[in-house]
Amino acid sequence: MEQYLAELEDLLKQVLGGHTAQAASATLEQRYYQQPQCIPALAQIALAHPDGPVRNLAAVELRKQVKEGIAVDADKWEKVDEVTRNQIKQRLLEHIVVEPENGVRHALARVISEVAKKELDKERWADLITFIYTCCQSSTAAHREIGVYVLFALFEVMPDQLGDHISQLLLLFRHTLADPESPEVRVITLRALGRLVDFLDPDNTEDIKVFRSLLPGMLTVIQQCLDNGDEDKAAKGFEVFNNLLVLELPIITTSLTPLVEFFTRVGSNREYGANVRSMALSFLMWATVCHKTRIQKLKLISPIVASMFPIAAEDEPEDDEEDSPVKVALQVLSSMSTTFAPTEVFGTAMKNVVEYLNAQDPRARKAAVLALAVLVDGCADYMRPKIAEILELVSRSLQDPEAIVRRAGCMAVGSLAEELQEEIGAHHATILPLIFNLMSDPHPAMQKSSINALDAILEGLGDAETTHYLPGLMTKLVAMLDNSPPKVKGSVIACIGSAANAAGDHLMALTASMDDLDLRGITIDAIGSVAEAVGKDAFRPHLNDIMRLTLDGIESENHRLRECCYVFFGVIARVFEEEFAPYLTVIVPQLIKSCQLPEASFETDLVEDELDSKDDKAFMSLHNAVAAEKESAVDALGQIFAATRAVFLPYVEQTVNILYGFLDHNHEDVRKSTVGSLFMYVDTFYKMSNPPPEWVPGLPLRMPLHDNVKSMAKLVMDGIKKLLEDETDRLVVAQTFNELKDALQDMGPAIFPDDNPAGPGNFRSIAEIIHQVLQQEHACQCDEVEDFEDDDESEGGGSRFISPRNPHAPPPEANEDEVAELDAMLIEAAVELVAAMAKALGPDFAPYFQQYYPLIAKYYKKNKSVSDRNMVVGAFSEIALALGSAVTPFTGDLIGLFVKALSDEEEEVKGNAAFAVGVLIQNSETDLTSYYEQILVLLRPMIDTPTLLNTIDNGCGAIARMISRSPDAIPLDGVLPVLLQQLPLKKDYAENEPVYTCIFGLLNANNPYLVEHMPQLLNVFAQVLAPPEEQLKPATREQMLKFLNMLQVQHSDSFRNMLGGLQADYANTILSNLR
Repeated sequence: MEQYLAELEDLLKQVLGGHTAQAASATLEQRYYQQPQCIPALAQIALAHPDGPVRNLAAVELRKQVKEGIAVDADKWEKVDEVTRNQIKQRLLEHIVVEPENGVRHALARVISEVAKKELDKERWADLITFIYTCCQSSTAAHREIGVYVLFALFEVMPDQLGDHISQLLLLFRHTLADPESPEVRVITLRALGRLVDFLDPDNTEDIKVFRSLLPGMLTVIQQCLDNGDEDKAAKGFEVFNNLLVLELPIITTSLTPLVEFFTRVGSNREYGANVRSMALSFLMWATVCHKTRIQKLKLISPIVASMFPIAAEDEPEDDEEDSPVKVALQVLSSMSTTFAPTEVFGTAMKNVVEYLNAQDPRARKAAVLALAVLVDGCADYMRPKIAEILELVSRSLQDPEAIVRRAGCMAVGSLAEELQEEIGAHHATILPLIFNLMSDPHPAMQKSSINALDAILEGLGDAETTHYLPGLMTKLVAMLDNSPPKVKGSVIACIGSAANAAGDHLMALTASMDDLDLRGITIDAIGSVAEAVGKDAFRPHLNDIMRLTLDGIESENHRLRECCYVFFGVIARVFEEEFAPYLTVIVPQLIKSCQLPEASFETDLVEDELDSKDDKAFMSLHNAVAAEKESAVDALGQIFAATRAVFLPYVEQTVNILYGFLDHNHEDVRKSTVGSLFMYVDTFYKMSNPPPEWVPGLPLRMPLHDNVKSMAKLVMDGIKKLLEDETDRLVVAQTFNELKDALQDMGPAIFPDDNPAGPGNFRSIAEIIHQVLQQEHACQCDEVEDFEDDDESEGGGSRFISPRNPHAPPPEANEDEVAELDAMLIEAAVELVAAMAKALGPDFAPYFQQYYPLIAKYYKKNKSVSDRNMVVGAFSEIALALGSAVTPFTGDLIGLFVKALSDEEEEVKGNAAFAVGVLIQNSETDLTSYYEQILVLLRPMIDTPTLLNTIDNGCGAIARMISRSPDAIPLDGVLPVLLQQLPLKKDYAENEPVYTCIFGLLNANNPYLVEHMPQLLNVFAQVLAPPEEQLKPATREQMLKFLNMLQVQHSDSFRNMLGGLQADYANTILSNLR
């Protein structure tokens, strides 16, 4: 044993020595740690060696060896004889109270906790609990510290065994939290409380009340750490409060106001370090997310918003990648904009924006513009009607004398352009010259910011606008590509890609290769944009060379480069379709390999106090990089199968199994991509089965369906149902709804192959999930802990229901009528899916609509946003169309809402209402002629003085449907001239069907006005028979040609004379269609 002990001691010294550490560690693992005697040997060294670092390492290794082994025959601790085990336990307790070094004491405490886990389960170490309590109550501060730290360590390894002692521990911690002598005791107590709270019994309100009473003392400990300059320990306290935020217990809800005040004060104090300030601000951000309703009720939104502006106006670190209070303050504003209704955030924010933009300090002006940039995340719809005023402020910043303000202006333009593409595109003449000017700035940072802004604007520009700027733009970008530093070149290349997308075939080629891997990835993205813009014929000569370079990229160890390569493969597959097949044997195995990458895990043998925040950041960076690579690989699989179809079939089974497993992946972006690709698989099988041109609505299915489609649809929908039942991320649920909506539009009811709407099945399950979302009771909307009590209620009652909307406690009025933009996105996706399901079922959907109607109709109110009102009218019109005559029982409710919408202040809503009222009149068996006069009065100004072409077309469609349903109830002599004057329809070609159905019905009845104006009608017919082909459906085109043939045969002279009066190209169009 002595020789073994000496050799072990020597190897531990070598591990600490550095240059021989790797070999020594291997020897320890392979030879010494395989034997049970390593435990008493390590204990001897840890407890008796004169060198502190050696004692510490021996204690760390001892903990690991005690911990290893689950089965008894693999448990080295159990293989040590009982006498030796007892000696080790006794010596541990004796030595820890005299150990002089703090780090070694902590390491020994963790050894004790691991031994306790083994021994207490077998009731073999009764002395330990007595030892802990004796230490905690000792008059010696060092002993109290040891007792509390051992408890802290025990919570790591055996919390369940401590569960019976929670009440006693809370009373003990009440005293140690306020230790009069030792800051260390107070800090460890704080951290131990952070562990204990996870095991509070939700039904034991007395323990919860005691814990609540400790919160002020816990804050006091953090403040003492800050006052003493010990910010690392303060940071540990912040971690405790971050955990309290997300608990399913009402621990902090009654203390939110002092908590918000404390963390705001810390986050705003420039005397503290950036790390603790950022952590304090992060707490505020998550408090607003996790306790949304409480924050509203306490009227804390405006104070928090206002407090972020002075922080955002501070100096930023030179390293753009470094977290800073400035960045976190802006993140708080961004998060609040998506968490709360825009009216609750934007008003306070804009007061500060205007004030700070007029300040003398350029940092304040910078803060104002950056606030605008982040507010658009959640307030885009609210900002849309104010865009001219907002852009005036942003334009000022782009011309500011200070560079930091101009850069902030560029960031604001980029953010606004991403969320409000059309609005920013409409102001291109104002914004783009300012951006072009900044691209000539000599400083690379300004160049990069201005190019990124330009890139975002180009995404929203049409072909014509981009073409106007293209010559000068490309000259400038190519020059910058040759002369800019690498970081700027990446932005230039990405911008060229956006220009390619926006300009279409006006931009023919771009090839580039770079040594820098990140830059190379951006280049590949840009080349993909070019390929999609110019098409396969123009790009084909470059395909092999570009594919060779890209295939080299997937062999790289750079996650970002592989991610870009996979995106490129998806794009090229879409462009080249079956021609992409030769590359599958190389690409698909690599995609599978990326999907099977091991998930990053973060395990360390160091004690918690030794963890380095840089390691945490590196771990998170790796985790996110692996998830992003998997996301791109999943996307590529779906796109490649959709493009290559039959040649991909050998890979279907393996890849479907991989995708199905990703439905519960821990990263939301991977889940979203998985949903999209699984639906692509179903849709591709459906298209490969040669389905009929139009599917038949209704369940059970009333059309044949290939077995492969049935099995794939059933598999996918089973998984989608399970995902939607459990999913807690709003964006994942919204994305899944959108993907299912698209599948319903392509496949109709075939996506539910074995379902009957009246019985159990996936259709019914999905319908119930949508109902939960519309009632705002779905798991993804349950993001806040409700308190046990209101402020003025007694202790002891309550619920653990984690929801901002407890069904037994109505939310504040602001929550009822104002929905934050993220919630609005989810609701809109749900409503659009309802309309798609109605179309798939047809008249069978009526029982479901009865349930959905009140949940959707409540979003049509005067105080609702334009998008909400549009959503309601649009969905109800689609449902009325799908139900056919089954809409009749809902006619009374719908006609009132549609007529009201015809008077809406927004033209877009009125246009949709025109379509809706026409469809209802067409399909309902209820006589609605009593509404005709009112409807015509409301439609007339929409047709005479519109600003949107859709409004005219929908108005004409409504009039046509009214005439077709009840021609005698319409003053035709007054209406037909108005209708004929607006033909042909300019944008919404779907309305041509009711319009020409009406016209041919009147012509068959020899309507005198139309007969008299036959030359004008022929002029219209010629224009709709000409390209684009989609102006007329085949049946309507056939009906029109049949009528023209009749004229040619039965009224040849008149027909010839009328053709002679037309423009030559119109006459030729008619004649060429009649041949």
